[in-house]
Amino acid sequence: MTRHLFALPSALAATALLGAALLFAGASSASAHDALESSTPAVGEVITTDPTVVSLTYSDELITLGGDTSAFAIQVTDASGAFHENGCVVVVDGVVVSTGVALGDPGTYTVTWQVVSSDGHPTSGSYTFDYQPVDTGNSLPGMAAAPACGAQWAGSPREDSAPAVTPEPSMTTMAEEPAPTLTATADPASTGDGGADGGRIGVAIAVSIGGLALIATVIALTVRRIRRDPFEKPEGPSKEE
Repeated sequence: MTRHLFALPSALAATALLGAALLFAGASSASAHDALESSTPAVGEVITTDPTVVSLTYSDELITLGGDTSAFAIQVTDASGAFHENGCVVVVDGVVVSTGVALGDPGTYTVTWQVVSSDGHPTSGSYTFDYQPVDTGNSLPGMAAAPACGAQWAGSPREDSAPAVTPEPSMTTMAEEPAPTLTATADPASTGDGGADGGRIGVAIAVSIGGLALIATVIALTVRRIRRDPFEKPEGPSKEE
């Protein structure tokens, strides 16, 4: 009987030790989640230019089943809560997770992330960095809700920045346009040749006129002789008696 009384406390103690061991093992498993080792921008960093990408590096290879990143997320919000990420998550080499961003006004930005750890459990966290750009002319407003990958986001082209479209010419505009005026330009070479040709033509005309005048004179003299009495003898030299 005494042995049984002593055996009962011993069994209770062993059960308590086993429970404690299980609890410790569970805690150790929970603490084995992959941790965020580094980031760009870094925790608490002050940047002056838009990084365009937020990149996170973890301590061990994350689980992406067949490249599925639906359980992964990176959100970048400003002080007003507006979202500046593009909603697409890219995993490189199993340990680097990134997303595109387009920052807005200067201030503090919060990066909130969630990944699937190598032990199969989701893990999450957040950190902040400061954005103090030199030029604030390129500030982009954030989105009121977290964008899905491929949807409109803070970095999408704005309607007011669309390039101007040149209208196609219509029949009305074509009729209103004045017809081009053609101006004849004299070729110096051809002008010189024309002058020389003109001079030669003038000389030829003068020579022709002179020839015609000479012919007319000859004809006139001939006609004159013919009109005289054909029986008239020409006067000979007088004989002295």
